[in-house]
Amino acid sequence: MIGAVSDSPPPPPEADPARPGDDPAAPTSSAAVSAARTVAGFAAPATVWALAFVLLRIFAVSGYDWDTAFAVSTTLSLSDALTLLVGSLMSGHVLTEVLLVCLLPLLLASLLWDRGGRRMVVVIPAVVSAVLLVALTVSYGGWWLPVVSAAVLAVFAICHRPPRRVPMPAEATRLLASALARVGAITAGAVLVIAAFIGTPWVPLEQITTVDGVIDGYVLSVDSGYLNVLTEDAEFLILISGDIVARTGA
Repeated sequence: MIGAVSDSPPPPPEADPARPGDDPAAPTSSAAVSAARTVAGFAAPATVWALAFVLLRIFAVSGYDWDTAFAVSTTLSLSDALTLLVGSLMSGHVLTEVLLVCLLPLLLASLLWDRGGRRMVVVIPAVVSAVLLVALTVSYGGWWLPVVSAAVLAVFAICHRPPRRVPMPAEATRLLASALARVGAITAGAVLVIAAFIGTPWVPLEQITTVDGVIDGYVLSVDSGYLNVLTEDAEFLILISGDIVARTGA
């Protein structure tokens, strides 16, 4: 005797029992660990770079004299970090101009052609470099700066996508691709070059009139009762506040 065929759907398969090693929060934990590794991977090089920048600036303004550099280092604190960076870029505008006409086109090329070009490590330096270029052009009448920068960017464009009628060595294209992949490191290196070769301190030059005469120097810090001054000859002086008659811009 043939039994009747049931039209009811088969029962759903039973869910696999939870295993001891399964953790619903495992994906979240993995993401947190990955984020922590990313932050640690960025923080360590940034700390080393910041230390190198500060040391190079201290020795550069001290004429690479050990005793003077030690005296200058005592005037700095963590609150001086921004002043140290911005003042260093602005104090030696000639070297900054030379580096900008090479660095800004490279950053723009990274934004245009590199897949990772829109990272913050590229976008922020590109914006800052463009602002510095405009400010230097207006302040010192260096109208050659945007012209040379545009010419360098045009050279990069030819290397990136050479025209058919223009012979271009393959090494040039590979070199540009390598530079775009390392644009963050190149930017950091350019700032370290400025730190090492600009001997002007990060504060403006002042003419300090004292009871004993006039001193032209840079006031690195003002403490209770005295001033720490670095002269144009990289001589470190401590002036008593009561002996100072006037301070004016040089």
